[in-house]
Amino acid sequence: MKRFTQHMMEDNRIIRGRDAQRMIVDTAWEMAEAVRATLGPRGMDMMLVDRMGNKVLTNDGATILKALETRDPIASIIAEVAKSQEQNAFDGTTTCIIIMGELLRRADELIGRGVHPNAIIRGYRIGLDQALEAAAAASIEKEPYEAGVAAATTAITGKSAEDFVEVLADLCARAAMIAKPSEIKLLSIPGNSKDAHLVEGLVVMKSPMTQGMPTKAEGPILLMESELGPPQAQININDPEKIQQIVEMQTKYMQEIMERIKENGIKTIFCQRGVDSRAAQWLRKEGILAFKNIKRSDMMRLSVATEGHIISDPADINKEDLGYGVAEVHDSVNDYVSIRGAETNAASIIMPAPTEQSAEEFQRALEDAVGVAYLCVQEPLVVKGAGTIQAQMYNAMIKQTPDDTVNSKVEAARLAFAEALLVIPQTLAESAGMDIMDVSVRMRADPNLGVNVHLMELMPMNVFEPLAVVRSALTSAVENGVSLLRTHSIIMAKPIQEIFASAEK
Repeated sequence: MKRFTQHMMEDNRIIRGRDAQRMIVDTAWEMAEAVRATLGPRGMDMMLVDRMGNKVLTNDGATILKALETRDPIASIIAEVAKSQEQNAFDGTTTCIIIMGELLRRADELIGRGVHPNAIIRGYRIGLDQALEAAAAASIEKEPYEAGVAAATTAITGKSAEDFVEVLADLCARAAMIAKPSEIKLLSIPGNSKDAHLVEGLVVMKSPMTQGMPTKAEGPILLMESELGPPQAQININDPEKIQQIVEMQTKYMQEIMERIKENGIKTIFCQRGVDSRAAQWLRKEGILAFKNIKRSDMMRLSVATEGHIISDPADINKEDLGYGVAEVHDSVNDYVSIRGAETNAASIIMPAPTEQSAEEFQRALEDAVGVAYLCVQEPLVVKGAGTIQAQMYNAMIKQTPDDTVNSKVEAARLAFAEALLVIPQTLAESAGMDIMDVSVRMRADPNLGVNVHLMELMPMNVFEPLAVVRSALTSAVENGVSLLRTHSIIMAKPIQEIFASAEK
């Protein structure tokens, strides 16, 4: 046993007890500090430069944490927490990480005063239940569209797309009324962002394969995976008669395929690969709208939108596999086609942007906005933002009568949880250049105030965010913070580079 322990010590770095707890708290606090300055409408941007020299300027917390390349296991876990929050609630990533860092910092203080981690965990869980109950009680029910606009406005505010927030919030709410976020496509084209618009249905950035094809077609839609053309053979033939025979066979084959397309009344064709030039001319003469070189991802979306199957062999064309819908070509800087199926459950937002950098930032902002708008359409309950909901949760928890069955250490953890919630309005005030102490005192006295970062004042704010996002961010912060608090030891294996270096020596 002694030899095994000695061998384990040689190959691993082991951190135990209080040292492990401090390491976790320090890392969580550093991660929170990394994104803290980006919170709110007056949050600062960060420039991210990857190993290849690619630059991204953003204040999106999820993007920043995703870009952190680290071998630190704790930092990696926290980055995963941010990723999970983004996937589940689309927004609230920065809030989640800041609250988690504050909870762990306050837990470290309690541990230093002799409170056991298990007592802190129990106090935090009690605090979470009380906070969520208070948030639900403070929530406001709105019409789904109105709630979607309010939530999208908050998500976009503070990002580079803020100048066009009215137009974009409306588009996001309308898109969320039509489809799920996974079925809402965001497309950027060069142009003025004021010209952003919503297309009901799926959009594919392609123009017809030849001029003279119709610009609108309604009816059966064929989705082809393989090339629409005659079979090709890699052979060398010098006999003109045999060459003529092959050409005749190819022509006959294509005539049969074209006849099958005509018999099935196909009006639109989307081909993942190319289309034979002779076939393209025949399709034009027959008034069939056709597109080639379609991305695989777009083909899958088209299959869902039109309820058609992707066919791999042109000889297998039949009515059972065909989709149905309306395809319409739109003139733009980059021409595109919109497709609406019989039951439209897809939408596309066309977002003009002046530069490639701004297009990427608009894309990130709209992804969050569409997501939170969809949450509000599904559950049209919103809470007041700008730090108000955190102050309301704090106030409700402070007024709670302590349970007789809860000991003083658990109660201390519950109160520490309540205090930790105020880190959000404090951070907003800090980013606006306001006095943090003054903000904390006044919001404790009046929890209906919010931080107006533009006027640098505390006042009632008509800024809203989905209850679902607040609930998800707080739950995620507590559950993952608790998991880290339960960590007694950290065993870090020796990096493989060091192992190889030792072997070479």
